[in-house]
Amino acid sequence: MDKQTLKRLLYEAVDSAAEEVRSFAEDIAAHPELGFFEERTAAKLKEALCGLGLDVKSGLARTGLRADVEGGAAGPKVAIIGELDGIVCRRHPMADPDSGASHSCGHNLQLAALYAAASALAKTGLAKELSGTVSFLGTPAEEFIEVARRKELRDSGELVYYCGKQEFVRLGVFDDIDMSIMVHAGDDEPSPVFSVPDGGNGFRIFMLRYEGRQAHAAAAPHLGVNALYAAVAGINAVNALRETFRDEDHIRVHYIITKGGDSVNSVPDDVRIEGYVRAGSAAVIDETFDKVIRAFKAGGEALGAKCHVTSVAGDMPLNACKELNEIFAENAASLIGGDNVRRGTYFAASTDLGDIAHIMPAIQPLGGGVIGALHSKEFKVVDFEAAALTPAKAMLATVVDLLGDGARRADELLKNFKPVYTKEEYLRAMDRRFYSE
Repeated sequence: MDKQTLKRLLYEAVDSAAEEVRSFAEDIAAHPELGFFEERTAAKLKEALCGLGLDVKSGLARTGLRADVEGGAAGPKVAIIGELDGIVCRRHPMADPDSGASHSCGHNLQLAALYAAASALAKTGLAKELSGTVSFLGTPAEEFIEVARRKELRDSGELVYYCGKQEFVRLGVFDDIDMSIMVHAGDDEPSPVFSVPDGGNGFRIFMLRYEGRQAHAAAAPHLGVNALYAAVAGINAVNALRETFRDEDHIRVHYIITKGGDSVNSVPDDVRIEGYVRAGSAAVIDETFDKVIRAFKAGGEALGAKCHVTSVAGDMPLNACKELNEIFAENAASLIGGDNVRRGTYFAASTDLGDIAHIMPAIQPLGGGVIGALHSKEFKVVDFEAAALTPAKAMLATVVDLLGDGARRADELLKNFKPVYTKEEYLRAMDRRFYSE
């Protein structure tokens, strides 16, 4: 069967499942859960995939899933990914009243697109026209939140890394996968549209504790060591670095004071700061991180306070495969018109798909059909076809181009691809970014 006919039949299969997929997406949106605790969400996705006759592996990195659809001949394995978790946005109209979790992140739309794509392949039997395998992955904990809770899981040995795809790498879920595709919701894009970023920021987290000496704030401040002033001095030192940041490195340093002391009537002796260092390459993140930590420590030195540092590995930058992006963009343009596909954009936020893109060809275009900013109370789906069904079609068409014709195009892409890390190098790089002093 020629590729265009195969694509058309898969598109028709996606359309025929539209109401079922919509109901699934709305159910997930109505019951949002936070990372590594997405038990209900994972169960609903497993139920949906099992209903297609697929064999589902579950409990991966606590809540993750994988189901494979085999092609008619051997060949590369392409993953289509959807993320299980929500984000805390308590004012969103569909937020969980207890946890504050919501799908203002749009992850329910990813799961809907994954389900639609799996349904089309499974129900039509058209996978037999492909040379290779399509692996459907439901990954936990993309949102890098609840750091203290995840630290508890790490300390108990239940996980090592703080995001789901990172754990999937560690556990070997990606070992036999050759390339990965997913589509994320865009920001305030009500019409059918795709943004196809070539790059995006990664980050590292720092947690600081300034240790001073308590004394009476009015009667004997000379006997104290003011940890809050030390923190402020450190913040000012960091701000003095900002003019050295190059625009092309996309550096962002942002932080909050999570504890400013215990009593206004006492010289603060325990002050905490938590923050991120972001940039567009791992090397720049690490270089900037070291500068920032030196500056924060200088604030402690200036005031005579101790600055205790904890470093946590975050997400790698998004190093998207340009050739894979181009295949996706060609198919997206055929679906919604070339003027509605923005190529070569930059993703200023972060995603753990960046970690996968350092190991294999991987992409994360952003779709339309939504209004309101991501992670805001205004985020809402206004065009479900654009938000979930069209992404499913674009991913399926990309898979057809990769695995059709004996997987010739996938083989060429993989031959030309040079990963940043092997799996072992990636894990070592991640481990180096964890320390406390």
